[in-house]
Amino acid sequence: MYISVKEAAEKFNISKRRVQILCEQGRISGANMVSGVWLIPENALKPADGRRKHIDEKQMSFFDISQNALSIDDICKLLSISKATAKNWIRLGKLVPDIDGKLFSSEYIEKFIDELNSDDNTKLKSRRNKKSAAGKVLYKDYVQTEYNQKLVAELLELGVIENEKDLLVLLANFAVQLYYQSRGITYPDNYILSYFLSQEQTDVFHILIRDLIGNETIDSSVIKKLYSALTKKILFVKGEDTLGFVYISLRDIGRRKTSGIYYTPTRVVKEMIERLCENDANLKEKTICDPCCGTGNFLLSLGTKGINYSNLYGQDIDPISVHLARINIALTFPEISVPDLRSRITIGNTYFECFPQKFDVILGNPPWGSDFSEENAAKCRKLFKTATGKSLEAYDLLVEKALSMLCCNGVLAFVLPEAILSVAAHSAVRRLILDSCSFKFITYLGNVFSGVHCPSIILGITPDDNKTAVGCRVAIGNKRFLISQPRSFFDGTLSFNVSDEENECLNAISSIENAAYLKGNAKFALGIVTGNNKEYISDEKRDDNEVILKGSNILRYSKTNSGSYIRFVPESFQQVAPTEMYRAKEKLLYRFICETPVFTYDNEQTLSLNSCNIVIPEIDGLDIKYILAILNSSVAAYFISKKFNSIKLLRSHIEQMPIPVVTVNTQTAIIKKVDRIMCSAENIRGLYMDLDQDIMDLFNLSAKHRSVIKNALQGKNSFLTI
Repeated sequence: MYISVKEAAEKFNISKRRVQILCEQGRISGANMVSGVWLIPENALKPADGRRKHIDEKQMSFFDISQNALSIDDICKLLSISKATAKNWIRLGKLVPDIDGKLFSSEYIEKFIDELNSDDNTKLKSRRNKKSAAGKVLYKDYVQTEYNQKLVAELLELGVIENEKDLLVLLANFAVQLYYQSRGITYPDNYILSYFLSQEQTDVFHILIRDLIGNETIDSSVIKKLYSALTKKILFVKGEDTLGFVYISLRDIGRRKTSGIYYTPTRVVKEMIERLCENDANLKEKTICDPCCGTGNFLLSLGTKGINYSNLYGQDIDPISVHLARINIALTFPEISVPDLRSRITIGNTYFECFPQKFDVILGNPPWGSDFSEENAAKCRKLFKTATGKSLEAYDLLVEKALSMLCCNGVLAFVLPEAILSVAAHSAVRRLILDSCSFKFITYLGNVFSGVHCPSIILGITPDDNKTAVGCRVAIGNKRFLISQPRSFFDGTLSFNVSDEENECLNAISSIENAAYLKGNAKFALGIVTGNNKEYISDEKRDDNEVILKGSNILRYSKTNSGSYIRFVPESFQQVAPTEMYRAKEKLLYRFICETPVFTYDNEQTLSLNSCNIVIPEIDGLDIKYILAILNSSVAAYFISKKFNSIKLLRSHIEQMPIPVVTVNTQTAIIKKVDRIMCSAENIRGLYMDLDQDIMDLFNLSAKHRSVIKNALQGKNSFLTI
């Protein structure tokens, strides 16, 4: 038997928040999160005399040390903030350890949360982690049928779905509507779930509906409360996950984000299936598994391609999602049996358990950024090569797990953040792929998830001994090309957004002789994050403030007037670099967000916000203005934009740009042209183009490569003037 967090709190005379923390930290054996709600085995904790005594020593330490003292890790999970944010709040005195100056009493944290959630507290709310976001949202892109989009919008507006029971009843009611529609059976216009269940039948669909509802009692009070929603009609569209659309739109968004769940739009699902069909003309004959299937949208789409249900498998940790996936499959394949459904679409944690057999194709959209309990994190570190670093990334682990589930010559196709191709945090999974796989296809999707600014890709790989990119099909918008030349990824960065010709140009830049790099030869710093711009930044100049620059004020070789002034009190800011970085005699400033690298020179000790970062080169024998010319060149713009394909200019990107080591005389000639551009009101574009040719000469680029660079940058902003 399971009890709720509320029941556990009452039983053991502790707060609900403390019970929730125990569950999140994995300190209550057998506790499971089901649809965002913790369920606790009734016998997991045993009360005793006075203070609680518990089975697990970890539980005892949590309850008994220093009157329920909480660590920084504890409060980060409870407040849904990062550890860096917590430390900043402590440094600023906004969060105060009240036990020995290191730990926090539960009473203090409970009071802090109440203040944080109060309507008049806006100071810290804006810094809370995105995972604390709550509320319902319409995932309009998940389905393409306007009628069903409008239906869910109306349900959100009604606001009658207040808890999981309400949602289950609504989903079951809509599932019955879809059942009748899919079979061409006329049904009454009013509430039909009770009519359906009153028929003492044991066919597949009755069993599936009862599985979904579980032990929930549907009495007259529930029907009365939900009647306005239950009498609405949903439209059956073959191959469309309409039930999943209702579920994800009416489920609390905070719970989705804690689980790392970002539901895949229909167009992305279709794109993946098309890429798989291109890759294998015999896809219908292959066994296919989605190890994080959710409500089954990928499997549902495969069903419309004539693939037999006996070849489809799926698993998910969320029971409601699995019940809906089974219903979806039953709507598509009426002949399927309940045992088949239960054996093929299963509930489970794919990191630690899955099907015993191997599969020809693994596909899907694994979780992004989901939280791990301490217990599960420890298990993952023992099981996975990709479980490196302080925090674990769910999709890295799932790539490794999925590769182990494939048959010989099988294909893995996942929707993933584009960051997996180049960001240092994912180097372990890239190394795993490079050491064991060939690349079959990749589609650059851009930002495709509602409300999430994260460029994404579809990556198709296959484990084999060839370990090659030759034959890989690449799609970027309307651009399509086939990689026909071998590629080396010596630095571990996977650059697939370039054609063979463009890749040759990248290699030419990378392979220059006698190059220096800023990695290990420069100081980097982020701009200021005040934590409260209204308090520290003004549009009026006063005696106690000074100019501060934003990224939008940075042009190549110049700065514009920001019109913003900051009161510089670094000890009060949320994020600030050492003062000497801002006050350096010479430094380079650059835009953090931009389609191409944009740098300028500063010798006025100017302050900058976090959209404008700092680098101070320290390469022996190379002048800062010479390095500025290299970083502002079209060669650097091409190299960085093509190699990393990111609008964010990261330190790691800058560090990998080759800097030609040249004589003092050559540098002097370059610097004279830099000074002329910086100080002149004449034809800056002409001066820049002249300097740019000099930089290309330093890289010994052929006419062909210069043409490739010119074509790649055509139409992009030069950022020479406003």
